[in-house]
Amino acid sequence: MTTTERRVPTAMLALSALAIGVMAGCRKEPSGNDDGQIGAAVGEMMASLDESAQGNVTADLLPLLPALRIPDALRGSLWHRAALALFPSAEAATCGEAAFSACSAGIRTRTFSSCSLASVATLDGSVSLAFTARPLCTLAVAGDAVTRSASFSVTGLYGGMLTVTSPGGGQTLTQTAAGFEYKVGGMERTLTGAAGRTLFDITTRTTTPLAITGSSRADRVIVSGTLEVTHHLAGYGVSLTPDHLAWSASCNCATSGRLTGLVSGGARDGKSATVELTGCGEADVTIDGQTESITLDRCVAQ
Repeated sequence: MTTTERRVPTAMLALSALAIGVMAGCRKEPSGNDDGQIGAAVGEMMASLDESAQGNVTADLLPLLPALRIPDALRGSLWHRAALALFPSAEAATCGEAAFSACSAGIRTRTFSSCSLASVATLDGSVSLAFTARPLCTLAVAGDAVTRSASFSVTGLYGGMLTVTSPGGGQTLTQTAAGFEYKVGGMERTLTGAAGRTLFDITTRTTTPLAITGSSRADRVIVSGTLEVTHHLAGYGVSLTPDHLAWSASCNCATSGRLTGLVSGGARDGKSATVELTGCGEADVTIDGQTESITLDRCVAQ
């Protein structure tokens, strides 16, 4: 190389290598495709159930982070993500510091005010738990219930926003003689990119309440019911029936079992769909015989 030739900065070479590694080495997370969004909906349902069940135990509930995964669309381009990994910001994630408030008139609320999510996004809004057993906010006897409602948004450092709301009434966990009953009246997750284009709009609800046995993570199992996931942009829905979704003590979601159903509408109308849990936050989603391994939204070891 002559003295007139330019040398490539070492940092640029490292950044290029890191970007290649990012592309080659990542396990797939929920995205805008059918498989990822079905998994995201299942993960959100299980993590929210766990949060509601834990809500009557202590005000210092399990943190939302890192259970709230940040979609790739909010992390910026591949080069932005590689640069952040190579030159990490000194700013710490602060959203984990937000805890649920003490019980007040049967309500407990966790509020987020532009807190940091791993230096790549900010979180605003709140999650509330409304208990029928006032003023103690407990699930003590059969018939006691808690409804979880969410209204928050995650804004990416380079634009884009994930919005989570509960327009259908949120998620209600009711204590029964055998365990719990879980109804999802309606939850909606909408993701827009930095240019303002809607990337996905997903709603979930239970058409048949989920029946749950057990009183804690150690013995909690979802044994029946139907969860309906609707992907509005793709024009399809899938109704999933759980088959022994069993928790483990160290995870906020079930770690074994499966959900099965059929796709209704869209390009794969009438095709079978299966979500097979393979570990904490891990699942294989199979639609029409094609399987994709994904990371479930909001499911983490704790």
